[in-house]
Amino acid sequence: MDACSESRQRKDGAFHFPVFHRKHPCVDEDPSTIHAASVSDAGTVIGNDKIHQGKYFMAIRLGTPAVFNLVTIDTGSTLSWVNCKRCRIRCHEQAAEAGPKLDPHRSATYRHVGCSDEDCLDIQADNGVPYGCVDETDTCLYGLRYGSQYSAGKLGRDRLALGDNYTIVDDFVFGCSEDDMFYGLEAGVIGLGDKRYSFFNQMARLTTYNAFAYCFPGDHRAEGFLIVGPYPQKLELVTTLIRGYGRRQHVYSVLLLGIAVDGKPLEVDGRQILVVDSGTDDTFVSSSVFYALAEAIASAMQDKAYYREYGRKVCFRPAGGEPVNWRSLPTVQMQLLRATLELPPENVFHQQSTDRICLAFQSNDAAGVPDVQILGNKALRPFRVVYDLQKMTFGFQARAC
Repeated sequence: MDACSESRQRKDGAFHFPVFHRKHPCVDEDPSTIHAASVSDAGTVIGNDKIHQGKYFMAIRLGTPAVFNLVTIDTGSTLSWVNCKRCRIRCHEQAAEAGPKLDPHRSATYRHVGCSDEDCLDIQADNGVPYGCVDETDTCLYGLRYGSQYSAGKLGRDRLALGDNYTIVDDFVFGCSEDDMFYGLEAGVIGLGDKRYSFFNQMARLTTYNAFAYCFPGDHRAEGFLIVGPYPQKLELVTTLIRGYGRRQHVYSVLLLGIAVDGKPLEVDGRQILVVDSGTDDTFVSSSVFYALAEAIASAMQDKAYYREYGRKVCFRPAGGEPVNWRSLPTVQMQLLRATLELPPENVFHQQSTDRICLAFQSNDAAGVPDVQILGNKALRPFRVVYDLQKMTFGFQARAC
């Protein structure tokens, strides 16, 4: 079993999966460098193709025979779904290296979810979808939204395998998407939100401990991981896990008490709830905190001979036109309950070019959901992030992958 497809159940009962950045060799290198067992079902691997900026993927296989797909890991949603053949209305373009579209009619183990099935009723209720059913075949319909994006189709069950056809879950519940508006080129989404039918909870039934952990690499050549079940208890920082946020009962949140730049606290009340969302790149904070943060960062950057560009995002260039010196850039401290996340410059800024960087924080007004603040995955690379639903804690360990 090779590194691109290896997944396993460890002796402590946890399931361990590799996680890939969009530029990892397992995703977009020359196909001659990839072992046939890893991505052979995905067809030709396209070099340097940007599947979805700021997202992280895991490899899954659905059906019999198994169909390989790369899917986004998303803690901010619950229902998992993949693009299916026989697209009824319109479906997003799918990159070749993300795998072929699943054809449920060709899977010997696929079966639909019935309209009176508990999963059907729960998924429709949780996503605010009125009753939907294909009466002739007793097939449950689903619909879900991600801001301005959406996926809709039929609910099904099939064999979920990871790695070298190592079956993890039989009768895995997921959405077979036949209509979507989706901006990425991946095959779909794996939802780890806190609902009974999420990928995490379907996996957790097979483990001895109710937790999951992941590490998203900052270096796109490095490999990260996703663990479901028991995890190594050694952690640098631990804070309280808040279950749900407002009407969004499926999300995982932390309490932010304040933010500092190079150790100097912002002169604004930074107390707010942040939803920890692995499927979102930037961190979105309240407008008052964001503008105070942007001004503090701009002041620190000016002292280091950078000038600010004014536009939709907060960006900077060295005044002399030389390349960005990352060692000189400011750091940000996020004060959580009983823990402080120290973010190095690589977690604070995006590099747009050799002489241009932009802040990886935005006002939540820009997210399209102004009532929600989000702790995105850029701030947490390459931390090991532990969601311990048994102890109701978040754990963080820096430089874990």
